[in-house]
Amino acid sequence: MSKYRGFTLVELLVVISIIALLMAVLLPALNKARDQAKRIVCANNLRQLNTGLNIFANENGGQLPLRGAVNWPWDVSYSTSDFIIKVNADKDMKSAFFCPAYPAKNARVALYWQFTQDLPCGTKSGDIPEPGSNRDREFRVTGYAFVIDSKPPFPAPPFGVPKKKWLKTTGEKQPSTTELIVDATISTTTNGNTASFDKITAGGIDRCPGVVDSSNHLQSGRPQGGNIMFLDGHTQWRSFSQMQVRWCPGCTTAVTPGTGIYFWW
Repeated sequence: MSKYRGFTLVELLVVISIIALLMAVLLPALNKARDQAKRIVCANNLRQLNTGLNIFANENGGQLPLRGAVNWPWDVSYSTSDFIIKVNADKDMKSAFFCPAYPAKNARVALYWQFTQDLPCGTKSGDIPEPGSNRDREFRVTGYAFVIDSKPPFPAPPFGVPKKKWLKTTGEKQPSTTELIVDATISTTTNGNTASFDKITAGGIDRCPGVVDSSNHLQSGRPQGGNIMFLDGHTQWRSFSQMQVRWCPGCTTAVTPGTGIYFWW
């Protein structure tokens, strides 16, 4: 008879219970650490984008680049994004235009990175050449909202209190409280308690089945907040409870319910 014996059923159940208990204790901490890491990468993206905008301004008498002939705050012309990429030549700048908190939206997907070329669904960036001209009128759909002016200008400035505006220069009087680039936090209605923040189908993205837009930094479908890049160059995390609806397509003098998508910051 062997002098060795295996574990009894009770012993195995005790071990499994201890492992399950440890996982229950550790998983929330691991998820929190993972989310925090994404916030840090996201904030670093904003710093790189800010570098490009400020180099442009320094070379043009303080004038910020126009986002181009665009529709929404996260639309950025090929020409403006080209410049930002060029001056950050030692980095993988395409990925910096998208937050890692929503990985489905990235520069490899032509639907976003070559949006106005109206490419077939499923096309990857680079499969079809980008336009060689009118790059100030063709634009990309990014993962951040740029609070800078466009060509032609939007029909209305951002809403809310205190009042905001689309920035044209770096010479604002209060640069430390003036938002320049913000995480994309979007919703289907103006009600922050009941709106959907992760199933946005509007603005042409819905032409591809199964493709949706989403806010960054969600937890169980609810926004936790977003990184803010201010005009003076510092970043700050802003919780969703401190945000308000700032812009929506079709709105002219005030936020209008029912237009399909709302940008918060």
